[in-house]
Amino acid sequence: MSRAAINIIGATGEMHDLTSLGSTDVDSYRKSIGVYCVTGSQGMVPFPPADQGWGYSLHPSESAAKVEIVFNDDLLTVAVTMDGEPYDLKTMITLHILVPDLPPLEMPPLPPQVVDQLKIAQAEIVRLRNFADYAIAPLQDAVDIGDASETEITELNAWKKYRVALSRVPDQVDYPRSIEWPAMPA
Repeated sequence: MSRAAINIIGATGEMHDLTSLGSTDVDSYRKSIGVYCVTGSQGMVPFPPADQGWGYSLHPSESAAKVEIVFNDDLLTVAVTMDGEPYDLKTMITLHILVPDLPPLEMPPLPPQVVDQLKIAQAEIVRLRNFADYAIAPLQDAVDIGDASETEITELNAWKKYRVALSRVPDQVDYPRSIEWPAMPA
């Protein structure tokens, strides 16, 4: 069972609004002077917080009204009196009620995801190529100005071989379903 709060207009007994964590198949009507009936509930719950008494609240201007609530045969009956006489509320009453839980939401199955292996492979080649270009640029600059050490020339050649190997990845027999990626220089 779930909690719900229903606001009932005193003059007509109509439901003003309903806030529910479960079923919304709740309705209300005015049976007679000061007597309001609620259908679709499964009884009352304590007004939050629980130590504030059982499940109703009145507008402060009508706080002197007496309220009796009975739940029988799936009908919640609210009787309001003022000075011992039946009394139609001038504002509204809020009732905190129990309602049936909603059935579990059944989500339709998700459509199978189409994975575009070619786009994924191309994007990875671009990503790795950018990484290689970034590593090659300063090494090539050092060679171009005649200031490269033997270690830098060795590193440059390794990165250029790697970049060439990346450019040949699409030539692999099972590309793009199966790819043997070249090892990145250390």
